[in-house]
Amino acid sequence: MNKKYLRHAVLAAAIGSVSQGAMAAGFYLQETSASGLGRAFAAENTIGDNASILARNPAGSALFDTYTLTGGITYVDPGIDVSGDVTYFLPVDVGPDGIIYATSTVEANASDYATSAFIPNGYLAAPINDEWSWGLAMYTDFGLETDFPDSFPATTIANQTELLTLNIQPSIAYDINDRFSIGASINFLYADAKLISSFPNDFVLGETIEQFTGVNPEGASILKVEGDGWDVSWSVGAIWKIDDNTRAGISYHAIYDPKLKGDVNSDVTPAGAPFDDASGNLTLNLPDTLELGLYHRFENNWAIAFGYMWTHWSRFERLEAFIPSGGEGFNPLLIKEENFQDGSRYSLAGEYFYNDRVTVRFGYAYDEGAARDGFNLHEEEKIKEETGLDLPVTWRTLSIPDTDRQWLTLGGTYKHNDRLSVDASLAYIWGDDELIQEVSNLDGFVTFYDGGTTKTQAWLFSAGVNYSF
Repeated sequence: MNKKYLRHAVLAAAIGSVSQGAMAAGFYLQETSASGLGRAFAAENTIGDNASILARNPAGSALFDTYTLTGGITYVDPGIDVSGDVTYFLPVDVGPDGIIYATSTVEANASDYATSAFIPNGYLAAPINDEWSWGLAMYTDFGLETDFPDSFPATTIANQTELLTLNIQPSIAYDINDRFSIGASINFLYADAKLISSFPNDFVLGETIEQFTGVNPEGASILKVEGDGWDVSWSVGAIWKIDDNTRAGISYHAIYDPKLKGDVNSDVTPAGAPFDDASGNLTLNLPDTLELGLYHRFENNWAIAFGYMWTHWSRFERLEAFIPSGGEGFNPLLIKEENFQDGSRYSLAGEYFYNDRVTVRFGYAYDEGAARDGFNLHEEEKIKEETGLDLPVTWRTLSIPDTDRQWLTLGGTYKHNDRLSVDASLAYIWGDDELIQEVSNLDGFVTFYDGGTTKTQAWLFSAGVNYSF
């Protein structure tokens, strides 16, 4: 089992840990509250109609005069379909012009391979005195689950992945005066991942490979990884009360670099190889974000909100794994140049206060994807050098079929009394179809996927409860 095989085996599973199940740019989760979802999260770091503002702005606790609890859950039902062909290139001989391959092309279609999920959240905003307050937020901002069928012909490229994160964020805020508040928080991020890649069931070349190697790899796992880890970061924010009806907010969340540590195993590596019940780790260079918000309530029961979020995706340049037992060449082991690009999210929302008890809200957002368009020329040259095959490779992959997205949202709040209120919202998200051409090279056996997304959409449903003491 050589280094080239291991590089692509790690890639097949590890890249999936940051795939696109949540339907936000890159693999970021916006879903921090039910009320925010109804506004497409426009000015979510500014409005502060409940304690969920603490997920976006640590200065938010300064807006509350009493202890306030908010809790909720969002159900995400994504629908991502891909359609295309997979061509296998099996080396059978070496001729005067290079390697001679036997080829086989099969259809490779998958429907709804991004798994549905529940995303919970909980918050507490607590005043200390007229100037100081503190808060506690528990939510998630990165996470997914994708699961291709075991018979999908490109499971050597993308198969099953899970990523769960939890952000625990204590914060403190200070009222400088009646107009300005500032805040800061410490953010503790826990990440847990399960990654699997394998040869497909009903592998069309299984018997052919058995003739050459004596082993039919059909259904055999290439890589199984389970790991978790923590990281600590920080956030700062400020709120400006321009007048009694208008406020603006700004907040910044610093980077995370969680190191996921776990066990690495494979059915197709010989005894003593780095993936034989070995320890390994992978660091995810997660982005920092800057968010701006502006909110104004008119005198005629209407309000409007504008939001902007910048995400520093360009720091997610590559994936590198460390396998200590592998020795030189595996510490680090360069897996893939990802080369994400920075992205912006623009949102606009309106609210209508029907009466003292009922509020209706609606929103729209445009969310720029992090994956680059076009072709990864460096990867194309590397594949050609290793195999002699001239194959196109897009930056966009099966595991991260990222694209620009649009959101339409609708929601409302019912205020039962001065202490208790409930929120409910729904959203529809859709994106454009995108070309995906991807290659894996497993010790000379090449899998080439040529296709793209034929559906990228999601429905989100969210409910929340707010209580003031």
